[in-house]
Amino acid sequence: MPNPFQTRTLAAIALLALAALRLTAAASAAPLPADHVVLKSAIAVDPQLNTVVLPLYKGTAAGQSVYYILADSSDKKLAASLGLNYAPSIAQAYPQPGSGSPTALQFAGAPNFSAGRVYKPSTTGFPPADAKPGSTANERYSPFVKLADGTTLDAPIVAAGSAPFDVTTHRNTADRVLAIDAEHGRVTILLSHGFFNGAEVVYFSTDASDPGVAAVERATYTKSLATSSGASQQAIVVLANGQTGAGNPQAQGLAHVALDGRLSEAATLSDSATLGSSLNVLAVFAAGPAALAYTPLWAANLGAWSKSAISAGQNVRVTSMPQVFSLAGNGAITSPDGKRFGPIGVAVNCPVVAFIDPIAGAQAMHADHMGAAGK
Repeated sequence: MPNPFQTRTLAAIALLALAALRLTAAASAAPLPADHVVLKSAIAVDPQLNTVVLPLYKGTAAGQSVYYILADSSDKKLAASLGLNYAPSIAQAYPQPGSGSPTALQFAGAPNFSAGRVYKPSTTGFPPADAKPGSTANERYSPFVKLADGTTLDAPIVAAGSAPFDVTTHRNTADRVLAIDAEHGRVTILLSHGFFNGAEVVYFSTDASDPGVAAVERATYTKSLATSSGASQQAIVVLANGQTGAGNPQAQGLAHVALDGRLSEAATLSDSATLGSSLNVLAVFAAGPAALAYTPLWAANLGAWSKSAISAGQNVRVTSMPQVFSLAGNGAITSPDGKRFGPIGVAVNCPVVAFIDPIAGAQAMHADHMGAAGK
Protein backbone atom coordinates (compact mmCIF):
# COMPACT_ATOMS: atom_id res chain seq x y z
CA MET A 1 0.00 0.00 0.00
CA PRO A 2 1.52 3.37 -0.98
CA ASN A 3 2.49 6.06 1.47
CA PRO A 4 -0.50 8.49 1.76
CA PHE A 5 1.64 11.27 0.35
CA GLN A 6 2.60 9.28 -2.77
CA THR A 7 -0.49 10.21 -4.73
CA ARG A 8 0.17 13.90 -4.01
CA THR A 9 3.64 13.83 -5.56
CA LEU A 10 3.66 16.21 -8.51
CA ALA A 11 6.28 17.07 -11.11
CA ALA A 12 6.19 20.87 -10.98
CA ILE A 13 8.92 23.46 -11.03
CA ALA A 14 9.48 26.99 -12.24
CA LEU A 15 11.79 29.89 -12.77
CA LEU A 16 12.08 33.52 -11.76
CA ALA A 17 14.38 36.47 -11.45
CA LEU A 18 17.80 36.54 -9.79
CA ALA A 19 19.58 39.84 -9.17
CA ALA A 20 23.38 39.88 -9.31
CA LEU A 21 24.02 41.46 -5.91
CA ARG A 22 25.49 39.76 -2.83
CA LEU A 23 25.36 41.00 0.74
CA THR A 24 29.08 40.33 1.08
CA ALA A 25 31.84 41.94 -0.91
CA ALA A 26 33.08 38.61 -2.23
CA ALA A 27 31.96 37.67 -5.72
CA SER A 28 29.78 34.61 -6.08
CA ALA A 29 31.57 31.44 -7.02
CA ALA A 30 28.71 30.23 -9.22
CA PRO A 31 25.54 32.33 -9.19
CA LEU A 32 22.48 30.52 -10.47
CA PRO A 33 20.96 31.57 -13.79
CA ALA A 34 17.95 33.82 -13.28
CA ASP A 35 15.59 31.27 -14.80
CA HIS A 36 16.42 28.71 -12.08
CA VAL A 37 15.14 30.83 -9.18
CA VAL A 38 11.55 30.37 -8.00
CA LEU A 39 11.60 32.68 -4.96
CA LYS A 40 11.88 35.83 -7.05
CA SER A 41 12.32 38.17 -4.10
CA ALA A 42 15.77 36.59 -3.63
CA ILE A 43 18.50 39.15 -4.20
CA ALA A 44 21.21 36.54 -4.80
CA VAL A 45 21.41 32.75 -4.74
CA ASP A 46 24.74 30.93 -4.62
CA PRO A 47 24.52 27.13 -4.31
CA GLN A 48 28.31 26.71 -3.99
CA LEU A 49 28.51 29.08 -1.05
CA ASN A 50 25.15 27.67 0.19
CA THR A 51 23.71 31.17 0.55
CA VAL A 52 20.61 33.13 -0.36
CA VAL A 53 20.29 36.89 0.23
CA LEU A 54 16.73 37.98 1.00
CA PRO A 55 14.91 41.20 1.86
CA LEU A 56 14.75 41.78 5.61
CA TYR A 57 11.77 43.46 7.29
CA LYS A 58 11.43 45.06 10.70
CA GLY A 59 8.45 44.33 12.93
CA THR A 60 7.52 44.18 16.58
CA ALA A 61 6.56 41.45 19.04
CA ALA A 62 5.42 42.40 22.55
CA GLY A 63 7.07 45.80 22.15
CA GLN A 64 10.40 44.32 21.05
CA SER A 65 11.97 44.93 17.67
CA VAL A 66 12.17 41.79 15.55
CA TYR A 67 13.39 41.16 12.01
CA TYR A 68 11.76 38.72 9.64
CA ILE A 69 11.73 37.44 6.08
CA LEU A 70 8.85 36.65 3.75
CA ALA A 71 8.85 33.43 1.75
CA ASP A 72 5.29 32.30 0.98
CA SER A 73 1.76 33.69 0.83
CA SER A 74 -1.68 32.11 0.71
CA ASP A 75 -2.85 35.01 -1.46
CA LYS A 76 -1.73 34.81 -5.10
CA LYS A 77 -1.81 38.55 -5.81
CA LEU A 78 0.25 39.33 -2.73
CA ALA A 79 2.67 36.52 -3.62
CA ALA A 80 3.15 38.00 -7.08
CA SER A 81 3.57 41.58 -5.83
CA LEU A 82 6.17 40.67 -3.18
CA GLY A 83 7.97 37.95 -5.16
CA LEU A 84 6.92 35.14 -2.83
CA ASN A 85 6.04 31.52 -3.43
CA TYR A 86 2.27 31.05 -3.75
CA ALA A 87 1.17 28.41 -1.24
CA PRO A 88 -2.58 28.51 -0.56
CA SER A 89 -2.54 25.54 1.81
CA ILE A 90 -0.52 27.42 4.46
CA ALA A 91 -3.85 28.98 5.44
CA GLN A 92 -4.40 25.66 7.25
CA ALA A 93 -1.05 25.63 9.06
CA TYR A 94 -0.82 26.51 12.75
CA PRO A 95 -0.83 30.34 12.71
CA GLN A 96 -0.16 33.23 14.99
CA PRO A 97 -2.33 36.36 14.61
CA GLY A 98 -0.61 39.35 13.08
CA SER A 99 -1.46 42.95 12.31
CA GLY A 100 0.02 45.76 10.27
CA SER A 101 1.15 45.49 6.67
CA PRO A 102 3.03 42.46 5.31
CA THR A 103 6.28 44.45 5.30
CA ALA A 104 5.78 45.92 8.80
CA LEU A 105 4.16 43.19 10.88
CA GLN A 106 3.19 43.17 14.52
CA PHE A 107 3.60 39.63 15.81
CA ALA A 108 1.89 37.97 18.77
CA GLY A 109 5.07 36.07 19.70
CA ALA A 110 8.72 35.66 18.79
CA PRO A 111 11.40 32.97 19.20
CA ASN A 112 13.98 33.09 21.96
CA PHE A 113 17.38 32.92 20.25
CA SER A 114 19.54 33.06 23.39
CA ALA A 115 20.43 29.37 23.69
CA GLY A 116 23.35 27.79 21.88
CA ARG A 117 22.51 25.01 19.41
CA VAL A 118 24.07 21.63 20.21
CA TYR A 119 24.64 18.67 17.93
CA LYS A 120 27.05 16.00 19.15
CA PRO A 121 27.29 13.08 16.74
CA SER A 122 27.47 9.53 17.96
CA THR A 123 30.06 7.18 16.51
CA THR A 124 27.63 6.51 13.65
CA GLY A 125 26.72 10.19 13.30
CA PHE A 126 23.01 9.63 13.83
CA PRO A 127 21.20 9.26 16.18
CA PRO A 128 23.18 11.96 17.98
CA ALA A 129 24.82 11.68 21.36
CA ASP A 130 23.18 15.01 22.17
CA ALA A 131 21.06 17.54 20.27
CA LYS A 132 19.44 20.80 21.40
CA PRO A 133 17.91 23.60 19.34
CA GLY A 134 19.47 27.03 19.42
CA SER A 135 16.13 28.87 19.41
CA THR A 136 12.75 27.97 20.88
CA ALA A 137 9.26 29.40 20.54
CA ASN A 138 6.20 29.14 22.78
CA GLU A 139 2.62 28.61 21.62
CA ARG A 140 2.17 32.30 20.76
CA TYR A 141 4.64 32.02 17.90
CA SER A 142 4.37 30.50 14.46
CA PRO A 143 6.21 31.43 11.27
CA PHE A 144 2.78 31.42 9.65
CA VAL A 145 1.09 34.74 10.37
CA LYS A 146 -2.61 35.19 9.71
CA LEU A 147 -3.71 38.74 8.94
CA ALA A 148 -7.13 40.24 9.58
CA ASP A 149 -8.18 39.74 5.95
CA GLY A 150 -7.48 36.01 6.21
CA THR A 151 -4.19 36.03 4.29
CA THR A 152 -1.51 33.78 5.76
CA LEU A 153 2.14 34.70 5.30
CA ASP A 154 5.18 32.52 5.86
CA ALA A 155 7.10 35.19 7.79
CA PRO A 156 9.76 33.57 10.01
CA ILE A 157 11.44 35.86 12.53
CA VAL A 158 15.22 35.55 12.09
CA ALA A 159 16.57 38.12 14.59
CA ALA A 160 15.44 40.02 17.66
CA GLY A 161 16.56 43.16 19.46
CA SER A 162 19.01 45.58 17.93
CA ALA A 163 22.49 45.64 16.42
CA PRO A 164 25.09 44.36 16.79
CA PHE A 165 23.65 41.05 15.65
CA ASP A 166 25.42 37.84 16.59
CA VAL A 167 26.04 35.89 13.38
CA THR A 168 28.76 33.72 14.93
CA THR A 169 27.15 32.00 17.91
CA HIS A 170 23.61 33.16 17.06
CA ARG A 171 22.43 34.37 20.46
CA ASN A 172 20.02 36.95 18.94
CA THR A 173 19.71 35.52 15.43
CA ALA A 174 18.46 32.30 13.92
CA ASP A 175 21.11 29.63 13.42
CA ARG A 176 20.97 29.96 9.61
CA VAL A 177 21.57 33.72 9.62
CA LEU A 178 25.04 34.30 8.16
CA ALA A 179 24.96 38.09 7.74
CA ILE A 180 22.40 40.77 8.50
CA ASP A 181 22.13 44.39 7.43
CA ALA A 182 19.11 45.89 9.17
CA GLU A 183 19.84 49.38 7.84
CA HIS A 184 19.62 48.30 4.21
CA GLY A 185 17.12 45.49 4.81
CA ARG A 186 19.07 42.42 3.74
CA VAL A 187 19.90 39.11 5.34
CA THR A 188 22.00 36.16 4.18
CA ILE A 189 20.57 32.72 4.99
CA LEU A 190 22.26 29.31 4.84
CA LEU A 191 20.77 27.06 2.15
CA SER A 192 20.19 23.32 2.20
CA HIS A 193 20.45 21.08 -0.86
CA GLY A 194 17.94 18.37 -1.68
CA PHE A 195 16.12 16.75 -4.58
CA PHE A 196 12.78 17.09 -6.33
CA ASN A 197 11.76 14.79 -9.17
CA GLY A 198 15.40 13.91 -9.92
CA ALA A 199 16.63 17.52 -9.90
CA GLU A 200 18.87 19.08 -7.27
CA VAL A 201 17.14 21.97 -5.51
CA VAL A 202 17.92 24.41 -2.71
CA TYR A 203 15.76 25.57 0.19
CA PHE A 204 16.17 26.71 3.79
CA SER A 205 14.68 25.57 7.11
CA THR A 206 13.24 27.97 9.67
CA ASP A 207 11.14 25.96 12.14
CA ALA A 208 10.56 22.36 13.25
CA SER A 209 8.05 20.86 15.66
CA ASP A 210 10.62 18.51 17.26
CA PRO A 211 13.67 19.74 19.22
CA GLY A 212 16.05 17.17 17.75
CA VAL A 213 14.92 17.92 14.21
CA ALA A 214 15.27 21.65 14.94
CA ALA A 215 18.87 21.06 16.03
CA VAL A 216 19.64 19.12 12.85
CA GLU A 217 17.93 21.72 10.65
CA ARG A 218 19.48 24.73 12.44
CA ALA A 219 15.87 25.84 12.94
CA THR A 220 13.62 27.22 15.68
CA TYR A 221 11.88 24.60 17.80
CA THR A 222 8.22 25.50 17.27
CA LYS A 223 6.28 22.66 18.87
CA SER A 224 2.85 23.92 17.87
CA LEU A 225 3.57 23.41 14.17
CA ALA A 226 2.77 19.73 14.72
CA THR A 227 -0.90 20.69 15.18
CA SER A 228 -1.10 22.06 11.63
CA SER A 229 -3.70 20.45 9.39
CA GLY A 230 -2.47 17.59 7.27
CA ALA A 231 -3.85 19.51 4.29
CA SER A 232 -1.15 22.15 4.85
CA GLN A 233 1.70 19.64 4.58
CA GLN A 234 3.50 17.64 1.92
CA ALA A 235 6.05 14.86 2.32
CA ILE A 236 9.79 15.27 2.72
CA VAL A 237 11.91 12.12 2.92
CA VAL A 238 14.94 12.03 5.20
CA LEU A 239 17.24 9.01 5.30
CA ALA A 240 18.87 8.13 8.59
CA ASN A 241 21.63 5.81 7.41
CA GLY A 242 22.59 6.52 3.82
CA GLN A 243 26.17 6.17 2.66
CA THR A 244 28.77 8.51 4.17
CA GLY A 245 32.03 10.03 2.99
CA ALA A 246 32.68 13.66 2.08
CA GLY A 247 33.70 12.78 -1.48
CA ASN A 248 31.25 9.95 -2.00
CA PRO A 249 28.74 10.69 -4.80
CA GLN A 250 26.29 8.24 -3.20
CA ALA A 251 26.41 9.85 0.26
CA GLN A 252 23.07 10.99 1.67
CA GLY A 253 21.19 11.24 4.93
CA LEU A 254 21.57 12.24 8.54
CA ALA A 255 24.63 10.11 9.25
CA HIS A 256 26.31 11.70 6.24
CA VAL A 257 25.63 15.32 7.26
CA ALA A 258 26.61 14.56 10.87
CA LEU A 259 29.90 12.90 10.01
CA ASP A 260 30.86 14.76 6.83
CA GLY A 261 28.94 18.05 6.87
CA ARG A 262 30.18 19.82 10.03
CA LEU A 263 26.71 19.65 11.56
CA SER A 264 28.12 20.15 15.05
CA GLU A 265 29.59 23.56 14.14
CA ALA A 266 27.83 26.92 14.11
CA ALA A 267 27.03 28.30 10.66
CA THR A 268 29.00 31.39 9.66
CA LEU A 269 29.51 33.21 6.38
CA SER A 270 33.18 32.23 6.28
CA ASP A 271 32.43 28.50 6.39
CA SER A 272 29.03 28.26 4.68
CA ALA A 273 30.48 26.54 1.61
CA THR A 274 31.81 23.68 3.76
CA LEU A 275 28.54 22.95 5.58
CA GLY A 276 26.76 19.87 4.28
CA SER A 277 23.16 18.83 3.74
CA SER A 278 21.34 15.57 4.31
CA LEU A 279 20.03 15.77 0.71
CA ASN A 280 16.37 15.18 1.49
CA VAL A 281 13.78 14.38 -1.17
CA LEU A 282 10.82 16.75 -1.63
CA ALA A 283 7.36 15.75 -2.86
CA VAL A 284 6.46 19.04 -4.60
CA PHE A 285 7.99 22.29 -5.76
CA ALA A 286 6.77 25.87 -5.94
CA ALA A 287 5.60 26.48 -9.51
CA GLY A 288 4.11 25.10 -12.68
CA PRO A 289 0.60 23.90 -13.57
CA ALA A 290 0.36 21.94 -10.30
CA ALA A 291 1.71 24.74 -8.09
CA LEU A 292 -1.38 24.65 -5.87
CA ALA A 293 0.09 21.51 -4.28
CA TYR A 294 3.21 23.34 -3.08
CA THR A 295 3.59 24.13 0.59
CA PRO A 296 6.69 25.09 2.60
CA LEU A 297 5.40 22.97 5.49
CA TRP A 298 6.75 19.46 5.21
CA ALA A 299 5.67 16.27 6.96
CA ALA A 300 8.90 14.46 7.81
CA ASN A 301 9.14 10.84 6.64
CA LEU A 302 12.22 9.26 8.23
CA GLY A 303 13.57 6.22 6.41
CA ALA A 304 16.43 3.80 6.87
CA TRP A 305 18.08 1.32 4.56
CA SER A 306 17.49 -2.26 5.63
CA LYS A 307 20.46 -4.49 6.38
CA SER A 308 19.66 -6.64 3.37
CA ALA A 309 19.49 -3.58 1.08
CA ILE A 310 22.88 -2.42 2.36
CA SER A 311 24.38 -5.88 1.84
CA ALA A 312 23.01 -5.95 -1.70
CA GLY A 313 24.43 -2.51 -2.49
CA GLN A 314 20.99 -0.96 -3.03
CA ASN A 315 21.70 1.95 -0.69
CA VAL A 316 22.62 4.48 -3.36
CA ARG A 317 21.52 8.11 -3.45
CA VAL A 318 17.80 8.57 -4.14
CA THR A 319 16.50 11.72 -5.83
CA SER A 320 12.77 11.33 -6.36
CA MET A 321 9.67 10.21 -4.53
CA PRO A 322 8.90 7.39 -7.00
CA GLN A 323 12.33 5.93 -6.22
CA VAL A 324 11.64 6.17 -2.50
CA PHE A 325 8.21 4.54 -2.71
CA SER A 326 9.51 1.77 -4.94
CA LEU A 327 12.28 0.98 -2.47
CA ALA A 328 9.89 1.20 0.47
CA GLY A 329 7.47 -1.10 -1.33
CA ASN A 330 10.03 -3.88 -1.56
CA GLY A 331 11.33 -3.37 1.99
CA ALA A 332 14.67 -1.84 1.07
CA ILE A 333 13.69 1.33 2.95
CA THR A 334 11.83 1.04 6.26
CA SER A 335 11.45 3.20 9.32
CA PRO A 336 14.60 3.22 11.51
CA ASP A 337 13.04 0.62 13.82
CA GLY A 338 12.38 -1.71 10.89
CA LYS A 339 8.66 -1.01 10.75
CA ARG A 340 6.67 0.46 7.89
CA PHE A 341 8.14 3.60 6.33
CA GLY A 342 6.00 6.73 6.65
CA PRO A 343 5.47 10.10 8.35
CA ILE A 344 6.77 10.49 11.91
CA GLY A 345 4.49 13.32 13.05
CA VAL A 346 7.08 16.12 12.74
CA ALA A 347 6.41 19.27 10.71
CA VAL A 348 9.23 21.39 9.27
CA ASN A 349 8.95 24.81 7.60
CA CYS A 350 11.30 24.80 4.60
CA PRO A 351 10.56 27.38 1.88
CA VAL A 352 12.07 26.47 -1.49
CA VAL A 353 14.34 28.88 -3.36
CA ALA A 354 15.66 27.49 -6.65
CA PHE A 355 16.61 24.44 -8.67
CA ILE A 356 20.15 23.66 -9.78
CA ASP A 357 19.60 20.92 -12.37
CA PRO A 358 17.55 21.98 -15.42
CA ILE A 359 14.04 20.59 -15.60
CA ALA A 360 12.40 19.74 -18.92
CA GLY A 361 9.42 21.97 -19.61
CA ALA A 362 10.22 24.41 -16.83
CA GLN A 363 9.85 27.51 -19.05
CA ALA A 364 6.32 26.59 -20.05
CA MET A 365 5.35 25.62 -16.50
CA HIS A 366 6.72 28.91 -15.21
CA ALA A 367 4.69 30.92 -17.71
CA ASP A 368 1.50 29.07 -16.76
CA HIS A 369 2.13 29.62 -13.05
CA MET A 370 2.84 33.32 -13.33
CA GLY A 371 -0.25 33.84 -15.42
CA ALA A 372 -2.33 32.15 -12.73
CA ALA A 373 -0.61 34.04 -9.94
CA GLY A 374 -1.47 37.38 -11.47
CA LYS A 375 -5.20 36.64 -11.70
